[in-house]
Amino acid sequence: MRTRIRHFRKQRGLTQTELGLRLGTTAATVSRLETADMTVSTGWLERIAGELDVGVRDLLEAPAESSFAVTGEVRRGGNVVALPEPVSLPPPFLSLAHEPMVFRIGDMPGVCSGGAHAAGDVLVADRMTVAEAEGALGRDCFAGGPEGDLAFGRLALLCADRCLLMPPESGAPPREVLSPSWIAPVVALFRNYPAVRKMRPGR
Repeated sequence: MRTRIRHFRKQRGLTQTELGLRLGTTAATVSRLETADMTVSTGWLERIAGELDVGVRDLLEAPAESSFAVTGEVRRGGNVVALPEPVSLPPPFLSLAHEPMVFRIGDMPGVCSGGAHAAGDVLVADRMTVAEAEGALGRDCFAGGPEGDLAFGRLALLCADRCLLMPPESGAPPREVLSPSWIAPVVALFRNYPAVRKMRPGR
């Protein structure tokens, strides 16, 4: 299993010998751990994470091809559609979710650009079962139905047989998903702001 031990060790300015001393082992063992020449057990990960002051999940390196692709785009009325060309996010952006799903906000008239959501925003959601999502009432969520239908909005009602979502734009009718298969509360929002045009002296 590949890890990011070397990345964080160098970021902390430690040599393999120094990290080995902190862990009570040798530089050779640290080298083998970094290059996946030996199995990295949960115990090792926890000890190394503690010394490098990072989470265990941060040490686990996902292959480049597993960078998470945006699942779909939110359109008017809380409709969610698949993107023809997925947009990828690197794994560190997904660390707040146990089962991450990624969506992008599309152009939705009626949604204030300075509000909670704006066109181009990328949302990371944490997929969970309906029973696990009881505490998500009142939060922005995605919901998936048994036929693969998707909806987005503020979770207003959640039962085993249906859920009700209030779309982000004003005046839009609530979205109902019957027999939801899963609920994914939004746990992170990433937004790019317009670049500031540099003013030249004397202008």
